[in-house]
Amino acid sequence: MPDLLTFQDAMEFAQQAQGPVRVLLGNGFSIGAHQQFQYGTLYEQAKEAGLPDHVVELFERYGTTNFEQVLRQLDEGWWLAGHYELEPTNPDRDIAADYEHLKKVLVEAISASHPSIPDAVGRERLKACYQFLEAFSEVYTINYDLLLYWTSLVQEPFRFEDGFGREVDTDDSYCVFLPAGSSRPHIYFLHGALHLTTEAGEVRKLVWNTTGIPIMEQVRTDLEAKRYPLVVSEGTWLDKLERIESSSYLSWAFRKLENIQGSLFTYGWALSEQDDHLLDGIAKNTSLDRVFIGVYGDPQSEANQALFQAADKLVQRRNQVLTSGRTGRRAKKGLLEVHYYDVSTANVWGDA
Repeated sequence: MPDLLTFQDAMEFAQQAQGPVRVLLGNGFSIGAHQQFQYGTLYEQAKEAGLPDHVVELFERYGTTNFEQVLRQLDEGWWLAGHYELEPTNPDRDIAADYEHLKKVLVEAISASHPSIPDAVGRERLKACYQFLEAFSEVYTINYDLLLYWTSLVQEPFRFEDGFGREVDTDDSYCVFLPAGSSRPHIYFLHGALHLTTEAGEVRKLVWNTTGIPIMEQVRTDLEAKRYPLVVSEGTWLDKLERIESSSYLSWAFRKLENIQGSLFTYGWALSEQDDHLLDGIAKNTSLDRVFIGVYGDPQSEANQALFQAADKLVQRRNQVLTSGRTGRRAKKGLLEVHYYDVSTANVWGDA
C-alpha cells in the first residue's frame, strides 16, 4: 500500500524539485463541486430524454452508467459487423446509427444536467477553487463543464489564459481561438468543453460578460439549432485521439500536454483505459519527471486499487520508452517518479 502525502507536502516536494508544477483535472474534480456532474445523473437524464430501450439494455448488460464504455462496445460491434459483412435487418436497431445518436444524447444530457449559473455551486466555493488553481503554472482538464470558466469570473484579472481572444472583426458575442495568445499561464480543455464550438472551421468560445446571457442558455439554444459543442465523447481512446487530431484547438492543447516538463498533479482522474491517449502522452514525454496522483477515500477500495495498478503500468510504459532507443532529442535517462496524495487535504472546494 503506497504512502499518501498531504497536498501541502506534495506541493512542497514538487516546488523544491526542478521544473514547473501543473495539474490535470478529471471528473472527480467536477463531482466534488456538484453531484449533478456524476455520470449516473447524466444517464438518468438521457433515459428521460427518450433513450431507446434497446440502448438502455446495453447499459444494463455491462452494468454501467458510463457513456464512454457503452460507446466503446458499440464501436467494437460496428467493426465486427463490418468485418463479418453483417447487414442490419431492423432499421430501428442499427449499430452505427445508435453510436452517433448516443454521442448526441451525451452532449444533450450534459447540458440538461449542468447547473445553469455559478450560484448553484456558490461564490465562496469557486473562490476556494481559484486559490487551489493558483498553486499551479498551468491547468489541464478533461471535463466538459463550465466550472473553470465560472471560476475565472470570481476574480479579475484571472491568472490564466485559455487561448481565446478577439481580433479586430470578431463579434462581441464570442471569442476565437488565437493560439499565439498571451504569455500568461494557460488552461487547456483537452476534451473540449460546453462553451466551445466550431463555426465555419473556426473554433469559438461562448462568453457571458459581453452578452449578458448565461452560457448554459446559449448552449441549449445551440443544441436546439443542432449546433453541438466541441466535446470529445467518443468511446475508445483511439476514437478520442482521432477527434482531437481533427480539431485545431484540441490538437494544440494535446501537443502542449505531450511536451510539459517538471511535475504533474492529477485530481479526480482514474487513469482509465478510455484515456489511454493521455497516458501514452505522459509515458512518452521523458521531460516530465514526476506525477503526483490524487487518491480519494479508502486507499484499499476497489477503485483505488485499480488506480494504483494503472499508475504502475504508467511507470512500466515509461521504462519501455527509455529502453526503446526512440526517446527523442529531449530524452532523459531518469525514470518517472510517482507519488500519491490525499485529495481531501487539497480543500479544492473549501469544504474542509
